[in-house]
Amino acid sequence: MIRKALFVTVVSFLMLTGFGAHAQQFEAVYSFEGVSSSEATAAFEDLFSDPAMKDGAVTLYSADFGVRDGSHKIVADFDNYDQRDERGDRRRASHGWSRWQLAMQDAEFVAADMVGVVADYGKPRHTADYLLVYLVNVQDAGIYASALEEMNDALGNPGVLRLVAMRSGSRAVTHAVLIGGDDFASVNEYMDGLLASDAFKAFASKVGSIRTVVAIESYRKLGAWGY
Repeated sequence: MIRKALFVTVVSFLMLTGFGAHAQQFEAVYSFEGVSSSEATAAFEDLFSDPAMKDGAVTLYSADFGVRDGSHKIVADFDNYDQRDERGDRRRASHGWSRWQLAMQDAEFVAADMVGVVADYGKPRHTADYLLVYLVNVQDAGIYASALEEMNDALGNPGVLRLVAMRSGSRAVTHAVLIGGDDFASVNEYMDGLLASDAFKAFASKVGSIRTVVAIESYRKLGAWGY
C-alpha cells in the first residue's frame, strides 16, 4: 500500500507538467510495473480525454532491451515549476484523475528521475516510436555536448538525438543520450552505420577519456498525449 501510494504521489507530480512551443527544459521519468501495456495506454487515453489535462504532455513507453527497473516508463515534459499548483489543483479535482487512479491501482512505482534537457539535435523525443537510451557518466559536459553535436553534423540522426543531464538518481550516471526513430529496424540500422563510421571514431576519440557508458536501454512508444 505504501509503494502504491508513492506511485500515485510521484505521478501526481508528473501530471502537473506542461509543454512549450520549443524544446522542453525538463523531463520527469517514472518507472512502473504490474499492469499491461493495453491497460496503461487505456488509462492515459481516458485521462487525457478530461479537459483538466489539456496542458499536460506525457509519453508512455514499454521496456524492450536492457531495462532493469519496471516494465513501463512514463515521461512528462515541462518548461518551468510555476504551473505546478494551478495544474495540480485542476487535475486533482477532475473525474479523469479519479478514473486513472482506479485503472492504475495495481501498478507499482519502482523508480523516479528528473532530467534537464541539454540539447535536441533532431526532433523532440516524443516523436520517436522506438528509443535507444545511453546512460553515461561524463566528467566534462561541455566537451561531450560539443563532440555529440559534431557527430550529428557529420552523420545526422534517425530522427531523434537528445542529450539530457540527470537531476536525480545514481551519481554513476550524469547524462543520457536518447536516439530515436520510426521503429526498431531504422534505429538499429542507423546504429550499425554510426558505430562503423569515421564520425563515431572521431567522437569516441574526443570523449573516451571523459565518459563511461553505464547502461544501454531501449523502449517502444505506446502513446503520447498533449503534444
